[in-house]
Amino acid sequence: MYIKKGGTMSFHRKVLAGLFSLLFIVAMFAGQQTAYANGWEPLVETGWLVLHLGEEDMKPVYVGFVEEKPGDGKAKFEASHIPGSVYLGMNDLMSVMRGNNNAPDKTKFEALMVQLGISNNSRVVLYGSPAANPFVPGTYWMMKYFGHENVGILNGSFDKWTEEKRKTEKGAAKAGAAAAYKAKEGDSSIMANASYVMSKLKNEKVVIVDTRGEDEYKGEKKIDYIKAKGHIPGAVNLNFYPSNRIDSGLYKTAEELRKEYEQAGITKDKEIIIYCEGGPRASDTFFILKDLLGYPNVKTYVGGWLEWGNDAKYPVEK
Repeated sequence: MYIKKGGTMSFHRKVLAGLFSLLFIVAMFAGQQTAYANGWEPLVETGWLVLHLGEEDMKPVYVGFVEEKPGDGKAKFEASHIPGSVYLGMNDLMSVMRGNNNAPDKTKFEALMVQLGISNNSRVVLYGSPAANPFVPGTYWMMKYFGHENVGILNGSFDKWTEEKRKTEKGAAKAGAAAAYKAKEGDSSIMANASYVMSKLKNEKVVIVDTRGEDEYKGEKKIDYIKAKGHIPGAVNLNFYPSNRIDSGLYKTAEELRKEYEQAGITKDKEIIIYCEGGPRASDTFFILKDLLGYPNVKTYVGGWLEWGNDAKYPVEK
């Protein structure tokens, strides 16, 4: 057989290059699989979720956003969602999150999990639309508070999923109720109440982080149902959306986030107390600091400005 000069070497190089490329892809895939096998990853990528959709314990949950009129959120879900998803309305979330004197209500939480078809063994992936919907991390924090470890947030949420032309389905959720759900007692190490926050004012070892918009923090925006304008004395303002995400709604890289928070004086050696108006926006920053960057001592003040700003006994700063 005639072989053109140099052809054999060229062929061998191509084969070797192809093998190295294949090995690289397999190694990357194996690394991702190992990371998830050894422990649940809090930030879930769309490519990983595609591989695990349909598994018995996999539970995607679409979390609703603020509605222009009642029923908008559920209608949006039924128009298009990730296959196998169930719908969690914003109001249902908040009735649990603030249901027990500005603290999460365990009985309501257990009932909600049963209603959504979530068992103690479920692997829950939370998402919604828009990508920076704060009620998604709000749900994440609440599930962590009651001890559900296998819960994560879909990076880029439903916006990224549809941009990548991933499979979707229409209609009401098909999953039935779970037989039972037993929550753990609330984890006090990740929650602060107003009295606790008061006790930490002027403490140099504590950083209080206000995740609301700058206009809310400065008291320039009037909110009809909150008496006071301003912020908790000494709080640092880092609006959750531009601080944590890029314009598309994807989370910034760990290195970008670490640098940003450290420059603001929010470091691992401090106790961090985070608040917003009522919990969800603060939960996004909790997710970043506690579970992506590994800060050891992070608490969410769930009562937030809704509680603090409506009680004259709490000091206010502008």
